[in-house]
Amino acid sequence: MTRRYYQLVASLPALPDFRQTRLLPLSRRRLEERLSLLHADDLEELTRAERLVSWRRQPVSRTTEEVVAMYDEVVADSLTPALRDVLDFRMNMRTVMVALRQRRQGKAAPSGRWGTGPYTRMIESRWAEAEFGLGAVFPWIPEAQAFLEQGDAMELEKLMMGQSWKKLGQISDAHPFGFEQVFSFAYKWDILHRWLSYDAEKARDRFEELILEVTSDHQNLFA
Repeated sequence: MTRRYYQLVASLPALPDFRQTRLLPLSRRRLEERLSLLHADDLEELTRAERLVSWRRQPVSRTTEEVVAMYDEVVADSLTPALRDVLDFRMNMRTVMVALRQRRQGKAAPSGRWGTGPYTRMIESRWAEAEFGLGAVFPWIPEAQAFLEQGDAMELEKLMMGQSWKKLGQISDAHPFGFEQVFSFAYKWDILHRWLSYDAEKARDRFEELILEVTSDHQNLFA
């Protein structure tokens, strides 16, 4: 049964939509102080899943095979159903993006362990179809494809962040004062923090970095 965290949730400030604010309402130190109130098992789950849910950039040298192995390790132990749902949602998005990028580069349908989740075989078998036959499941695919074609890395990243933000919002709305509410806040905080890190002074460098991520031959599930 999900633990209830009335005092902890009540101590968390409202998080404004990451696309509509320039301020982070809570520092990382303050967030960690709040999260220390979690039961040890819940905190361990949150930290374990964060390796794959986080928007912090991962080493480009890390291969898809390594990411898939990390996914298998994270889910080897039981996770709260809603947390597993978030993890799978994020990994499915990454799998679709790997496929879109590889197809954009003119590559043939992938094989082997190139992604995670239930849609890999369908993507392989429907490689030539515009949305891999997954338009109803992932309605954001056409928009993502357009940003890829335009080389608009920042808009592509905002689109992906927006999908995760929406998913986390749905989960938190369905589980007030539960662990789900807490981890949804923590992961939304991560998105907001990441987005606000793209400040004006670093905008050009970050844009060029994102363009390389979009066009690089070294795409993996962390891209």
